[in-house]
Amino acid sequence: MPALEARHLTQPGMVRDISFALHRGEVLGLSGLMGAGRSELARILFGLDPCERGEVFVAGEPVSRATPRRRIQRGLAFLTENRREEGLCMEAAIADNIALVSLRQHTRPPLGLLNFAALRQTLRTIRQAVRLTPTARDDAPVKTLSGGNQQKVVLAKWLLAKPSVLILDEPTRGIDVGAKFEIYQLIHELADQGAGVLVISSELEELIGLCDRILVMGRGEIRDELEREEFDRERILAAALGEGRGG
Repeated sequence: MPALEARHLTQPGMVRDISFALHRGEVLGLSGLMGAGRSELARILFGLDPCERGEVFVAGEPVSRATPRRRIQRGLAFLTENRREEGLCMEAAIADNIALVSLRQHTRPPLGLLNFAALRQTLRTIRQAVRLTPTARDDAPVKTLSGGNQQKVVLAKWLLAKPSVLILDEPTRGIDVGAKFEIYQLIHELADQGAGVLVISSELEELIGLCDRILVMGRGEIRDELEREEFDRERILAAALGEGRGG
């Protein structure tokens, strides 16, 4: 059973008849030129944008009519391409940003009060997992961090929700080489632990080095699919330009 499955997703002007499966433990790349529909597809999968036709399944369960909150509960996580505006509260503390999605996990019944001791321990663990700089205090505003560490805060936020599927849209855009390498390591660790990871990237070499399989999109359609042993820069570019097998 796939970790995530899309069947015939169609939204006029965005995507057309998109079908694919993401398996547990797999890193699946989504390549294409600007305007190919990759980010639009990600937003549809997470429930942020509408879809006229088609179905989405998480671990075999239909979520096509579910809200983003419900999809999170089903195990879906989405790191958007614009971390500063959509992924973080820049004025808020690092700890507040990390805990944002998962506060319910750290409340005590029956009154729903926060268990601060458990939350602090969880924060320490998750900070280490994403390799967040140890010099940054939990109460420091997230805007004081470098771009790479801000991205790690977004990843930490989603990892606290214990997702089975992560959709990462341009996860290393605008960050330094060292932080990129650490995020690559984290992606592989998540896949090794059984998560399915969908990576959208404009850097073709990044996808070739990171992924088990690559889908190539163009004008809202999937134009080609390559297994790792088939990875070829020219073939991917040709498909993106509409000159490949699906063009």
